[in-house]
Amino acid sequence: MVTAPLTALRADPADWRDRWRATHAYLRCLVVVLAVAPVALLWRRPDLLVLAAPFAVVLAWSLVTRPRAVPGRRFALSHSMVREGEQVLAVSAIEPVEGAEVLSAAVSPAPYVEGVVQEKVRAVRDIEGVELERTCAVADAEGETVDGMRRVLVGLRLQRWGVRRVGPVQMAATSAWGSFRWGPVAQPPLGLRVLPQPSAFDTSAPAPHPRGLVGQHRSARPGDGAEFATLRPFQVGDRLRRIHWPRSTREPGQLYVTSSYADQDTHVAVLLDAHYDLGISGGIDGEPSSLDRSVRAAAAVSEHFLQQGDRVSLRVLSARTPLTVPIGTGKRHGIRILDTLCRVLPSVDDQTDPATVHMGVKDGTLVVMISALVSPDALTQAAMLAARGISVVVIDALVDPRDGGVVPAADKDALARTAWRIRLLERDREIRAIQAQGVAVVPWLGPGSLDVVLRELARRGRRAGV
Repeated sequence: MVTAPLTALRADPADWRDRWRATHAYLRCLVVVLAVAPVALLWRRPDLLVLAAPFAVVLAWSLVTRPRAVPGRRFALSHSMVREGEQVLAVSAIEPVEGAEVLSAAVSPAPYVEGVVQEKVRAVRDIEGVELERTCAVADAEGETVDGMRRVLVGLRLQRWGVRRVGPVQMAATSAWGSFRWGPVAQPPLGLRVLPQPSAFDTSAPAPHPRGLVGQHRSARPGDGAEFATLRPFQVGDRLRRIHWPRSTREPGQLYVTSSYADQDTHVAVLLDAHYDLGISGGIDGEPSSLDRSVRAAAAVSEHFLQQGDRVSLRVLSARTPLTVPIGTGKRHGIRILDTLCRVLPSVDDQTDPATVHMGVKDGTLVVMISALVSPDALTQAAMLAARGISVVVIDALVDPRDGGVVPAADKDALARTAWRIRLLERDREIRAIQAQGVAVVPWLGPGSLDVVLRELARRGRRAGV
């Protein structure tokens, strides 16, 4: 279903492309007829007239069937929001006017937008001389129409999260024998939100400090829940339906009630460090940059805890997009978080002192910070939260122990590579310092990345409660 509105456009008199024009094929036929016919008549060469007759027939046929009306056109996208790796249709609707035979549409190249359909038109060059290919589709004007329009569909695959621009789209039509052509007429690009595809993630460890009554994990403290805890004497305020009659009848004069564990409803605050984006992103199928890992990890962690029934909030640390999503639960809240993540833009905030920023995180909250740990501001924020007694887990989105690699410096200069190695050594020292303050730093490994850390935090919480 086409979600974006289809607005019809008519001819613009100022645009010479927005009218029917003779093609080179038509002009060649005209030149052959005008050149050969006089020679054949003057030199009495009937054989030349026979050779020029097909060209004259095509010329006459083209003039008789020449289109007079300018086609109306529309452009829309089949979806306004997709996930990276999924496909979307660029729907070009062209009015099949009388005399038009072939309708076509071509989508100009855009970053992380890959064509998945029929043809590639002739390569064109951009201002830097790099060859580009437009993805195009062709349709017969005599086919099925919808609302008087013939739709030309171009399939596109979105390779990376973000707010993408699809287009501009070039639309064109040709008449019989390719003698007259309308267009190509450009349609302005349309915006498309590409949600990040969450990485594979799961954890069997419960989140520490359960505080509510909604989730499916057992809480460490008693409360109103479904899982049996123990039997205890009746107290003022207990519900009558909680009375355990078999035990009460064995001890006359004393009532016993069943107590249960409170269902877990932990507040998980996801902090995304978007100060830097190190490395070159290869899209969903290529090598990820540090921000790719961070965004997909944040999406995976949020989606996991939301499915467990916990409350999740999101805050993006960036000067260009200081985005915040308040506490919420449910699938609709998960889509809101993904929509916020797709609008993240990396930028360093040099004017804000991290020591004076109030994160709005209360006691008992599990803070999951996802960062490349290159910016000192992220480490400062984590240390300040840990000093307040808040459970903090930092996910390192720069190092991937599975391949032993670190996102390399993009600069090929030897001096820049040396500076990058020095910065990595400083980064290791800063990580060891923050770990000494009780902040857990773990690499992002997908499923099971947080199991050990969450179990340790839960044990600390139980010991503190005792």
